[in-house]
Amino acid sequence: MNQSSVPVRRVVADPALQPRVDGIDPDHVRALEAVPEAWPPLRVVVQGDGFLLIDGFHRLAAAQNLGLAEVPVEVLDPPADGDLTSLAFAFNVAHGRPLTLADRRAFARRLLHQHPDWSDREIGRRAGLVQPTIAKVRQDLERDAAIAPAETRRGRDGRVYPASPASSSRSIVDVISDVIERATTPAERIQQREIVRHLERLAVMLETLDNLAGFSTIKAGVDACRAVLGEAKARELAERLGWSSGNVLAVAEALGYEAAAS
Repeated sequence: MNQSSVPVRRVVADPALQPRVDGIDPDHVRALEAVPEAWPPLRVVVQGDGFLLIDGFHRLAAAQNLGLAEVPVEVLDPPADGDLTSLAFAFNVAHGRPLTLADRRAFARRLLHQHPDWSDREIGRRAGLVQPTIAKVRQDLERDAAIAPAETRRGRDGRVYPASPASSSRSIVDVISDVIERATTPAERIQQREIVRHLERLAVMLETLDNLAGFSTIKAGVDACRAVLGEAKARELAERLGWSSGNVLAVAEALGYEAAAS
């Protein structure tokens, strides 16, 4: 990699490499226009006589609006697998304007289309999402026949293991039961204890809500989320809560909780 300044006209922005679902944010571009001296270099790869933009879509738009003749760039070595989209996502997830849940989900769907045999944990690591969210994305794609169910899964370590035919629709109760039944090695016992610790922390947090002033009703919590987060981020939170809430109740009932009859 090396840094230099190149003519703005030689930098090519391919929309397919833009990791943000909503594209360029005009407000963010205007904010950048006020401080061009503070911009880090754009990240590019050489493409013919020009430079293909990998990271810095908002900065390039700001440079074009300002009529700059040149911009600083960092020339990257192309990835060995040629996957420039994953390279662009990796840079954008690490800094700058945060990627939204929709951006991360879109990237997860792309990875699942390309690598349906990758484990949910590996897809989640690359997309910046938790494993249950990836399982839901996979379930939706398989339901719509966008991808075929994989008979095996490949983890980050390269090991291949069988995937249950019903893995995409299994509840957390099934997963916990399987772990308990197979807990015959130290590694499995560590995993078992980690699951329990997560559930214990969840119970403490939910109990704390009961003692929180102003949270006497569900509506109060909803109003708080909308007031603090705004409608768009509140909807993102709703997606995350909605997928996990059914599993939380299923775990509680499996452990002996008896819900009041409605």
